[in-house]
Amino acid sequence: MNGSRKHGFTLVELVIAIFIVALSLALTLPAYQRQLSKTRRSLGSAELMQVMMRQEQYFLDYKQYAAALTDLNYPSSPYAIDAEGNAVSVLAGDRIYLINLTPRQDHYTLYAIPQLTQAVDNLCGTLSLDSTGFKSATGEGAARDCW
Repeated sequence: MNGSRKHGFTLVELVIAIFIVALSLALTLPAYQRQLSKTRRSLGSAELMQVMMRQEQYFLDYKQYAAALTDLNYPSSPYAIDAEGNAVSVLAGDRIYLINLTPRQDHYTLYAIPQLTQAVDNLCGTLSLDSTGFKSATGEGAARDCW
C-alpha cells in the first residue's frame, strides 16, 4: 500500500470551486437580466409601430382612426404580447406588455404597458407612441434610450 494515492477533491477545493461559480453568476446575472429586458422592450416598441401602421391604413380606408384595437383585427382591446411578440390574453401568465389604444377625434395614442417580468424595467416603464410619431417613456431614462 505504499505509494498509493487517493483520487478526488478535498472539501477546501470543492468550496473554492463553488465560490468561483457563485461569484461568476453574481457578476453576470444582472447583465443578462438587463439584456432580456432590453430585448423585450424592443418587442414592445415594434408592436406599437405595427399597430400604428394598421391605424394609419385604417385612416386611409375609412377617413377616421379606429376607436378600438379590435377594429384593427387584434384579438381584444387592449391585448397583450408575450416574449416572442405573439398576441396573448391580457391574463396570460407569460405576457410582457399590455398594448392599449386611446382614441381621440383626430388623433390617438398607443401604449405598451410592462407586465409581470417586464414590470421591473424602471429605465423605460410604459412606452407610448402617438399619431404624430412622437415617442415617449415614463421610466427613469430618456425616451431616446428606450426606443
